[in-house]
Amino acid sequence: MKNIKILAKSFFLLKPKFLSTIFFIPILYGIGWAFSQPLLLLNFEKENLSLIGTIFTFLLFIFLLPYWFNIKRNISSTWLLLGITKHKFLKNFVSFSQGILFALFLIILILVPLLQQNCISWIGEFSLSILLNSIVLGLGVGFAEEIIFRGWLLEELKFEYGTKISIAIQAIVFSYVHNFSNELFWNMIGLRLGFILLGIFLSLVRIRDQGSLWNCIGIHGGLVGIWFLLNNGLIEFKENTPSFLAGPFTQNTPNPIGSFSAILILLLLCIFYTVQSKKIFTRRIN
Repeated sequence: MKNIKILAKSFFLLKPKFLSTIFFIPILYGIGWAFSQPLLLLNFEKENLSLIGTIFTFLLFIFLLPYWFNIKRNISSTWLLLGITKHKFLKNFVSFSQGILFALFLIILILVPLLQQNCISWIGEFSLSILLNSIVLGLGVGFAEEIIFRGWLLEELKFEYGTKISIAIQAIVFSYVHNFSNELFWNMIGLRLGFILLGIFLSLVRIRDQGSLWNCIGIHGGLVGIWFLLNNGLIEFKENTPSFLAGPFTQNTPNPIGSFSAILILLLLCIFYTVQSKKIFTRRIN
């Protein structure tokens, strides 16, 4: 254990500092992948094995986060820094719930032009297993990605580059870690731009919420979970649905973040929240 701590400390203090930030997640992913390989002996499917490896990676990440900020930045209150403190449970729960409702509102806005163009058919098939899967998926993806991008990465970058540049960098990284294959050029541009704007928007939400991450988790998790629920029995997109309205399709399911509606909505939200953040900052100074 002592040797592991020494090794971790040596890695965290690499010079230049950005090297440890760049390689932190890939190294953890490699360790998580290695931990999952013995499960092949139990005849696990490759898809399940990949998921288990990802879970191992995230658990390692959560375990090492306090050491990261303690060793690199001499900060002991990691969870307070990242905005996921357990204090004020009711307030955090309300903020999280507001995020989910806001995600529902955003999805409705994206669906409006599709409904107007008669691109969606109502199926109405519902199952408890799909509902549970959507909740687990939304909570898992929302919590994990917000901790990593709007939590760890944003705070780490702020130490080196300040808030504005850090917001832009983490949004670009957030966009490019989402792998899109076999997409047309303009679809790829739309998806990348959509994810960048989403990353910027969620960062601005966190700033408005004075560092709390719960609203961001609710919005992100709500977008993922609600969209999954809708596309697994409740609605169906017609074959002639244009991708610029619904987002690029993968196996008959569109990714709405790459749609024209989502990009326009997120752009307007980024502008609005930027103005709000400046007002909040001005009030604090005065």
